[in-house]
Order: sequence, then C-alpha cells, then structure tokens
Amino acid sequence: MAFAELKEAIEKMKVVDSHAHSIVPLASSFAFINSLSEATGDALSFAPYSLSFKAMAATLLLLLFFLFFNLINQSRNLREIAEFYGTESSLDAVEQYRRLSGLQAISSKCFKAAGISTILIDDGLKLDKKHDIQWHKNFVPFVGDARSIYLDIGCIHRNIFEKLEVISFQIVIDVCNIANEIVGLKSIAAYRSGLEINPHVTREDAEIGLSEVLQRGKPVRITNKSLIDHIFIHGLEVALQFDLPLQIHTGFGDKDLDLRLANPLHLRTLLEDKRFSRCRIVLLHASYPFSKEASYLASIYPQVYLDFGLAIPKLSFHGMISSVKELLELAPIKKVMFSTDAVATPETYYLGQSKFRSAHIIEWLENDASDCAKRAREVVFSVLRDSCIDHDLSITEAIEASKDIFARTAIQLYKINIGEELVGLKASESPSYVIGTNVPEHSVSLVRILWADASGQHRCRVVPKKRFNDVVRKNGVGLTFACMAMSSAVDGPADETNLTGTGEIRLMPDLSTWREIPWKKQEEMVLADMHLKPGDAWEYCPREALRRVSKVLKDEFNLVRQVVCHAYEFTLN
Repeated sequence: MAFAELKEAIEKMKVVDSHAHSIVPLASSFAFINSLSEATGDALSFAPYSLSFKAMAATLLLLLFFLFFNLINQSRNLREIAEFYGTESSLDAVEQYRRLSGLQAISSKCFKAAGISTILIDDGLKLDKKHDIQWHKNFVPFVGDARSIYLDIGCIHRNIFEKLEVISFQIVIDVCNIANEIVGLKSIAAYRSGLEINPHVTREDAEIGLSEVLQRGKPVRITNKSLIDHIFIHGLEVALQFDLPLQIHTGFGDKDLDLRLANPLHLRTLLEDKRFSRCRIVLLHASYPFSKEASYLASIYPQVYLDFGLAIPKLSFHGMISSVKELLELAPIKKVMFSTDAVATPETYYLGQSKFRSAHIIEWLENDASDCAKRAREVVFSVLRDSCIDHDLSITEAIEASKDIFARTAIQLYKINIGEELVGLKASESPSYVIGTNVPEHSVSLVRILWADASGQHRCRVVPKKRFNDVVRKNGVGLTFACMAMSSAVDGPADETNLTGTGEIRLMPDLSTWREIPWKKQEEMVLADMHLKPGDAWEYCPREALRRVSKVLKDEFNLVRQVVCHAYEFTLN
C-alpha cells in the first residue's frame, strides 16, 4: 500500500474530458453496439470476442440486449453494474431500472460516478436525435464546443460547394461567428485522404479536385486529396488566427481510413512549415497503433500535444497500459491529455474513466490488475505507479503528473474558464519531471499590438506578455472609436467624423503576423484587426476594408491582389 496516496489522489480527481461527442435519446436509431467497437457490418459480429469488448460488455447496460445473456447474468461485472445502479443482481432488474429511471437519471449517475468536471464536445458527428451541447450542461459544470471542420456537405460547408473561394471564405465566416463560443477545432482529414498533407497545395489543383467532386453529384463526399489538403490548410490558418487548438484524428477509429496513411509521422512536412510553428495541434486517440511515433513528434515539436481517448476503453487492459506508456516514453507529461471519446450514451462516459472500486484495489495491486475493471484512472495509476517503482518519478511528482494528464493541461491548452476548486487543483510550481513545455517565452516582457489609422500612421497598444497570452490573444484589447478619426496633424478626432471618445472597438491580434522586434529584444509585435466584438469586424477597419476591396476586384473584375506595397520609414542602429 505504498502507493495509497497516489491512488487516492487519482480516485478523487475531477477530470476534464477533452474530446467527446453528444448523447442521444433512448429512442434514437443509434445502434448501441457501435459504441463498443470500431468494427461495422459483418466485422461487428466478431466484436464480442475481443478482450476489450468482453471487458466492456457486462458493464455497459444496453449490451444486455445482445449476445451471451447467460454468461453476462453470471458474471461478476453484471453484479458490479447492478450494485452501481442499486438493483438486484439480475438482468431483468437492471433492464427495469434503466427503463424506469430514464436517460436524465442515468446520465446524472454516470457523470457523477465518472467524476467529470468538464467535457469538450465535437458536435459534428451525425447521430439520430442527438441532444445539443446545452443539454449536457445539466450534468457537468462546464461544457465546451470543439467544432469539427468536416469534409462533407452535411456540416460546415452546407450548400456552398460551387466555388473554392466561397468554401474558404465560409470557413472564416463560420469560425468568426462562433469564435467566442468554441474552445477548439477538429479535422478528420485522416478519414478521407490521410495525413500526408501538402502545405503548399496549389489553388489550381484544389479547384480541379472540387470539379471532380461536383461531377459525381449529390450527396457530396470529398475524397480528392488536393481539395482536402486545401481545406485543411485553410482551417489551420483560421485556427492560428483565432488562437484555437486543432484536434487531428490519427491512428484507428473509422473503417473509412487507410491506416497506413493515418500515421502521424506523415504530418512532419506540415509541422516543419514555419507558417504553422505557433499552432497548437492535438493528436487524438493515442495515434494507436502509432503511439511511439506520436510520442516522438510531441517530444521534438513544441506545437504537438497528445490525447489518449478511444484507446481507453477500446483496447484490452494491457493494451491500454502499453499505449499510454508508449505516449510517455518521450513526450513531456504536460503534453498528454485524457478524453473518453464517448459517443451517444452516458455509459460510454462512465466507461471512459470510472473510479476505482476500492474493494478490489488491494487485489488489483497484487495481481497486476488482471481482475480489475479496465478504466482510465486505473491505467494511469498503473503507468505512474510503475514509473515510481522504476525511480523515474517520486510519489509527489506522480500525483502532479496525474493532475496534468486528467485536467491541468487541457484547462491551459483550451483556455477553459473553470475554477480550480471544481477539479481539485492547487496552484504549484512546475515539478522537476517536466521535460518539455509550450513554446518558450524567452525573456519577452511586452507585446506591441499595431494598427494603422485613417491618415496612414502606425499606432500601437502595448501589453505585458503574460496578459497577452492569458487574455488578449483571444479577446483582444479595447480601443476608442476616436482613434480612427485622428488626422496626421492633430492627436484628436477630426471634425464631422462622428467618431468620438464614446464607445470602443476590440483590437484582435492576427497571430500569423507575429514577429520579434530585432532592435527590442524584450518586445514582440503583431498586427491587429478591428472588431466591434471578437469575430464581428468593424466597418472602418483598414485591413477589413482591404479585404472588401479585394473581394470586389475578384468578383467583378477577376483581379487577384498579389502584393500591397507601403512606404515605410526606418532607422538602422
């Protein structure tokens, strides 16, 4: 029992589920067996014979309608789920409990038992009668929206598959409209054409790809690699502009993908493109079976983070342990996050990481967990316990590591506004086990946020670097209306402009323009757009005016702006 302190800390922790999907009503046509396996069609008939399925089968209630009724009735797992629901240890009693309790009560019970404080939902998955994100707020303190950039006509590009520039523009508009409401974006490019993304795909090739897609007629399903690469790169640019992490499906998870092309090592060209060096990319699903490759990428690229949802609970228990261990072989612990990848049913959230069963913990410690329920808390405990045994971590460091894995990293990465008391975190210095962090701050202390007024003069607001990272990157900084009415002669609003000191706009930094200032080593600079509120452009913004003019030139005269020249005065030291 030398590890009782670590076990207790993990057991009591309120976790952040950083990637999941919506729950559906009991009357939905969603086949519950699909939540237990990635197989479909004829292959699904073999699912009950996998180790992971057998471990989940007796715990997840709806599976009782399927195979092996007698075996399940006699199993210890059925007794445990019956005990969890407070019923007699029989199939009839459990089924009756589910019918009489209803989805609300079952969901409340599952979320409470799972100890989830926060869920980030990708609501783009098509599910019959699915509940909206707001509904899930009945069960956890915080629910965030991690919006999908899906590659079919049924989602973000609905009814606009006519011109490439319209698709690109629509992505920006969609994200602008919801930038204040979402915590991240997600791509499923791996499902369609793989992860060997060409960051320099040409517009001509993308347009040819779009033409091929349209010629096939409806329903539209994009499989052309050039078009997918174009949409992916544009989505990544938008994520960078709005400082949103981008989740990328890697490894297993859908029969549509070619697993050979879902290896995250294919992302290397993209990761080394300087345009995207400051993006934050989350590789989902432990990249299984490429967990070691994902760990390698996270160790050498500062923008890469890892998530091990779906690997738990879809693998066998030892498979779960092996996968998480492989992620931590090279990757900094502060880059590894938990999620359930739950879908459709509250039981899948519970399955993802239910608490220890204290009655079995001593037996589990002694028998290498062979008879214990296969859950994330137990997997992480096992991995961190072994690290302590091998003297890689102390008990204190292992406890801090578990806080990072289950909550702290996701809170910081997705900028989740949730009180630490809800997740049981205490402010502390980063322990010595951290071997990698976010992009280094160097010694920068100030950031200049630049804008140009109506007379062509460059002006700026200056903020401390910490405030810029914590607040300004996402929410901007205030600026009075009168600043755009100043002439070059007088530092005050010109007559008859109707722009006064009453009211303000938001200067929203365009992170793609970020630069270090060579002659001011302690300062950085970034250009800014003017918004009435984040995502709502102000009509007097010079950068927005240039975009409008460019659109008119393109739409009415088929002219494309290539270069805009300005005369800058400068000094040489």
